[in-house]
Amino acid sequence: MTVLIVGGDYIASLKQRITAHGYSRIEHWNGRKKGFNKRALPGRTKLVVIIYDYVSHNLANSVKDQASRIGIPMIFCRHAMHEIDTIFDEKKAEESCCNFV
Repeated sequence: MTVLIVGGDYIASLKQRITAHGYSRIEHWNGRKKGFNKRALPGRTKLVVIIYDYVSHNLANSVKDQASRIGIPMIFCRHAMHEIDTIFDEKKAEESCCNFV
C-alpha cells in the first residue's frame, strides 16, 4: 500500500514509523515548488499524510480536494513522532473494531 506524505523536509524517521505500521511504499512531496499545487495524486495511494507545519494552504487544499473526490483517507499532523504514532494507533483500532462487525 502506498502512502503519500505532503510537507516536511527530513522524513527518514517518519518513513520508518509508517513502514512499521504496515505500509510498503512511501512517496514524498516536500511542497517547496509551485508545481506541486497542480500535481495529481499517485494512482495507488491508499493514505495521505499532510504535515501541516510545512505546507502552504494552497497545496493542502489541493491535495485535500483530490483525496476527498477519490475517497482516500487523510491524516493531518505536525512533524511530531508521538503524534503520528498516536494517530496511526487510533486508525488501527478503528479498523480492527470495524472488522468484527
